[in-house]
Amino acid sequence: MRMRLCRITLGVGLVLAMASSVMAQGAAAPAADDVTFNWMKRAIAYYPNSTFKLLENTSFETPNGAYRIVRIERKCDSKLLSGEPSALVDEVTNSIWMGSIGELPFTGTGASVDAIKNFVQDFLPEALQANMNMRVRVEWDISPRKPGALIPMSLMVRTGYGEYRRPAAVTADGRYLVMAAEASRDEDPVTARRRQLKSSDLVIWDSEHNGDASVEIVEFSDFECPACRSKWPLIKDVVEKNGSKARHGMVSFPLTMIHPWAFRSASATWCVGEQNPKSVIPLKELFYSLQREMEVSLVKPTTEDFVAGQGLNDTAFSACYLKQPSIEAVHRQIGLGQIMGVRATPTYYVNGWMVQVPNQDWFPQLVADLAAGKDPM
Repeated sequence: MRMRLCRITLGVGLVLAMASSVMAQGAAAPAADDVTFNWMKRAIAYYPNSTFKLLENTSFETPNGAYRIVRIERKCDSKLLSGEPSALVDEVTNSIWMGSIGELPFTGTGASVDAIKNFVQDFLPEALQANMNMRVRVEWDISPRKPGALIPMSLMVRTGYGEYRRPAAVTADGRYLVMAAEASRDEDPVTARRRQLKSSDLVIWDSEHNGDASVEIVEFSDFECPACRSKWPLIKDVVEKNGSKARHGMVSFPLTMIHPWAFRSASATWCVGEQNPKSVIPLKELFYSLQREMEVSLVKPTTEDFVAGQGLNDTAFSACYLKQPSIEAVHRQIGLGQIMGVRATPTYYVNGWMVQVPNQDWFPQLVADLAAGKDPM
């Protein structure tokens, strides 16, 4: 069986009725929205020779203003990436939330914002626990902001080591829930992601570089993920062949619901990276080589042997591994991935372009084009 991605879906479609609708035969085409259409094309995972079509652009009114559901169709040679991405557009704040959208079983038409919040707080944790065995609590955004047609919140998801933050929102009419981070419709998503990753203290830059590489490849992965292991030789080869023009960064994104030792290896990775970022790649390759034999109890002694072999400080490692600083860092890395739209591993960002299923036929050329300053779309 050929492994493509390690995926864990927190999609509301498994819990709620999906919001997407199919346009009836003969119905009028949706009203054009070039800004959102182009934004969504650049926000989803890149794949060459993709074709796009606007399928839906439906408007709804709330006491706080209007919002729209926008759905597009993307066709490409990858069956995994062909599909119908959806987004909610808040007309009041001109923000966009692109992710899983579900229709809530809320019956309080014309209800207050407080009533909607109370319903979501009671309904969502129980629904996710029952359907996904996922333990969450709802935390509402209390930052000063202009009231809009969507009400932002965070799902505080428990990992067994603490919590990470997953962004979400509910429409101000209580109709829809979206699992996504808020983004400005005025800012190109590729540019925004590159800027955020370049400045983040959560990216471990683990390859040789001169600090001004023209291509930055940031990898969100999980040492227990077979797909991450299978894609790594291609990524490593491209980075090495581009020399000083490319640098590679690592962000741990352990899929704790399906991978028992992934969080512990992510903690170990952070502790090793704190001492020497360039030791992260050999640590990753060690865990990949032991992936089939590795167990929860073996992560610490395996990394301790590695630390000794690399000439790193074993006392500093012991003071870091599965201690609060590294646990907090891994949760923040997962949270960063959620903001960036990571839903499976491995996911790469190449100068801000999301890439999920790279292959030899086109990925090296994509990197070469970006190194030359060419926009792939």
